[in-house]
Amino acid sequence: MTGWKIFSHSIEMISRNFQQAVQIFLVPLVLIALVIFAMVGQMASELTMHGNGASVPIGMVGPGMFLKFFLLSLVVALISMWCIVAWHRYVLLEEMPKGWIPRLNPSNIVMYLLRSLQLMLVSMVCMLPVAFIGSAIVQAAGVIGAVLMVVCLVAVSVFVGRMVLVLPAAAIGASFGLSDALRATQGQWPTFLAVGFFIFLANAVAAVILLGLSSVPWLMNVVQLGFSAVLSLLNISILTTLYGYYEEKRSI
Repeated sequence: MTGWKIFSHSIEMISRNFQQAVQIFLVPLVLIALVIFAMVGQMASELTMHGNGASVPIGMVGPGMFLKFFLLSLVVALISMWCIVAWHRYVLLEEMPKGWIPRLNPSNIVMYLLRSLQLMLVSMVCMLPVAFIGSAIVQAAGVIGAVLMVVCLVAVSVFVGRMVLVLPAAAIGASFGLSDALRATQGQWPTFLAVGFFIFLANAVAAVILLGLSSVPWLMNVVQLGFSAVLSLLNISILTTLYGYYEEKRSI
């Protein structure tokens, strides 16, 4: 099964290149944590009136607070894409990391951000009609309507998922758009469905383990942090594998 091969190959990619993964992701992740800690602490203090612990109603929050939240999100996104782009380039272009600071590729990072926003827009355009029409079908047809809605949502998710190849392409500076991604993955919806299922299964296993550790909060938090890092890296590696397999015709 191609879906399992792609999923397992992505896991092997991480295990074979664990040292390089740490070199690429460690410093940016620490930087993200520091930025979030500093900004959230500042915003939390501004949301308290005169230090008496009284929270400011949401309606009284000024535009400056929303601007800070937007800037925080943008900074976190750009730092994240810095290391994600570096990982794609390491795997696809063999651009080896040097030291503990990933190589900065500004133009590729900006293009990665633009492609991410493009995919978000396409997802919204595809999902909103399905959700709107599906809700009406659920009300009219009950359980059967709910099943049909789930099937439609999965179908749209697979369709949009085929376009994610534009992300690793942007990381390496390839001229590769949404239509190219759909062309490269034509007829491959079962593979993308299988990959999505394995990703869901991995997240479900992680959730069950965390539930079992809920009686030990500090341990659960540590394990949750580790799972988040590993699952995020797995998703990025799957994107890399998909592009290498479907566009560059690499073996897996």
